[in-house]
Amino acid sequence: MHTVNHIYSDEELLVKLQNEDTNAFDNIYNKYWKILYQTAHNRVDDEEIAKDIVQNVFIDIWVKRESIQINTTLNQYLHGAVKMKVLNHFRSENIKQQVLDGALERISRLLYSNPNLSDYFDLERIISEEVEEMPDNMKNSFLLRSDSYSIKEIAGNLNLAEQTVSNNISEAFKRLKKRIRVEYPERYTTCFAVIAILLTKN
Repeated sequence: MHTVNHIYSDEELLVKLQNEDTNAFDNIYNKYWKILYQTAHNRVDDEEIAKDIVQNVFIDIWVKRESIQINTTLNQYLHGAVKMKVLNHFRSENIKQQVLDGALERISRLLYSNPNLSDYFDLERIISEEVEEMPDNMKNSFLLRSDSYSIKEIAGNLNLAEQTVSNNISEAFKRLKKRIRVEYPERYTTCFAVIAILLTKN
């Protein structure tokens, strides 16, 4: 006699999930992963970001499994969660760009006040390019520091140890110094001073 595998409804899966049933979680994941990924990818047009968004939705589901309250269908809830993550992603990217723009504006003012450095726009470009090439934590540490955040505040914002933040900023400083030394050997001291002012102000 063959055993028929029971196909659980979404409601049943949610009940099992709330009772720590990892198989229920796997079933939800396997059922919805692909369609949620497509939804995310259609909005962000980036495979890795779309994967991260969907992964974070499922992480949230598991973390909140005991207290999760769903007043719609599971399908609607998950798609809504993806859309919220997408909105948060774009909001975060906009904030990062605003911080970078602000940092570059301050650099421009500093450099423009020095009549001996006529090509400050090139230095802006160099800094922007270097920052974009940095790993995320290093980039964010640098941007927040250039926006007058303290090491402690940056550590809290990025959920990192203060020493890690300091190391990130030091490494960012080294990368900028190296690039500037190559492209502005005759004006290295002036450019170096500008970056130092940017990162060490209170």
